[in-house]
Amino acid sequence: MPVRADGLGEALQRFLHDDAQAVLHLRSYFLDRTNPTPPNNAAWAGGGWVGLKTGWFHDTFQLAAVGYTTQPLWAPPTTDGTQLLAPGQYGFFTLGEANASLRAKGQVFTGWRQQIDELEVNPNDDRMIPNTFEAYALRGELGPVNYFAGYVSQMKFKGVPYFVNMAARAGAPADVSAGMWLGSVKYGDIDKVRLRSSIYYVPDILTSNYNDFIATFPVTDSISVRVGGQFMVQGSNGLNLLTGKPFGTFAAGGRVDAIWGPVTLWGVFTQTGSAYQYQTPYGQWIGYTKQITKDFDRAGERAWQVGLILDFAAMDLPGLTFMGSATLGDSAINAATGAPLSRNNEYDFDLIYHVASKDAPDWLKPLQLRGRAAFVDQFATNSMTAITEYRLILNYELTWKGSRR
Repeated sequence: MPVRADGLGEALQRFLHDDAQAVLHLRSYFLDRTNPTPPNNAAWAGGGWVGLKTGWFHDTFQLAAVGYTTQPLWAPPTTDGTQLLAPGQYGFFTLGEANASLRAKGQVFTGWRQQIDELEVNPNDDRMIPNTFEAYALRGELGPVNYFAGYVSQMKFKGVPYFVNMAARAGAPADVSAGMWLGSVKYGDIDKVRLRSSIYYVPDILTSNYNDFIATFPVTDSISVRVGGQFMVQGSNGLNLLTGKPFGTFAAGGRVDAIWGPVTLWGVFTQTGSAYQYQTPYGQWIGYTKQITKDFDRAGERAWQVGLILDFAAMDLPGLTFMGSATLGDSAINAATGAPLSRNNEYDFDLIYHVASKDAPDWLKPLQLRGRAAFVDQFATNSMTAITEYRLILNYELTWKGSRR
């Protein structure tokens, strides 16, 4: 393309090619959950996403789009419910992201379908396809603080191809429709001191406020201690259309990590308010005791957790990481009746391998393999039931970036 004297040709070249990016992400996911009573949940799906993003036209305007798909490779209709596929074990395609952005003085406004990762509103990317959102949002930095402020009109849950309004996603009656006002601020980094806070408001449905902190203290040259705390409060608002009556609850927790080279040990305690189970319609539960199968956020529930992370790079196995944890929860109740619920214990094991060897060919380095296993024991009066869950996940991503001149 010839370059005009006013620089339009060069700007278009950078917009459409030199600064443009493309991604092809392939994912294969097998999940097998054995429940206390049939049916069980099992499926093997394949798919991923293709994304395109332009460069910044005159450092001001950008376009982006991502198409997602998940398709059944093995999916018996009798084991539906894995959320790898649409209900009925059907595959689908969806335009999960399609947006335009404007940038000025480091602040970016993005409109329409996009990913949002703002604490309680997040992608929850633990199946084939993440949550995505229709939103109109401003992001940026104000001095040392990162912020997000915007209006979220609809959400596409990870297991379906369509978008619904935020009231419907929370479980409101079919004739109720509402969007969400969302804001968050973040300061600092995890290796020193980090503070985060967010609040969302869905009129007549739900208000939620999340806050946490992390501080890291070096003990020796090779040992450090990290302490953190979180507190969140949530309740109905306005006409209380979610349940037809007002409700409110809270959750709080503390965490301590001891980090010694390739080894991290941690301990956690969390408590949920007894008035209501904490609601998580817009992303994964981000309480410290979030596990593979259980969230440990039932009304009144207390939970303790210990865990281990081991990085095998120190053993000349770069890219291999093991994580294991045990979580014990009790005191959960049925908020409506006050009746006690089961005492749940969950034991999780996670092995991740991301090709990191310097000798590996370049085409192999984007490969990541992950195996996960969860074992849940549920103790009720004079009985014990169990859940077992296995997951095998493959991710492989190819990226292209235009060669800027």
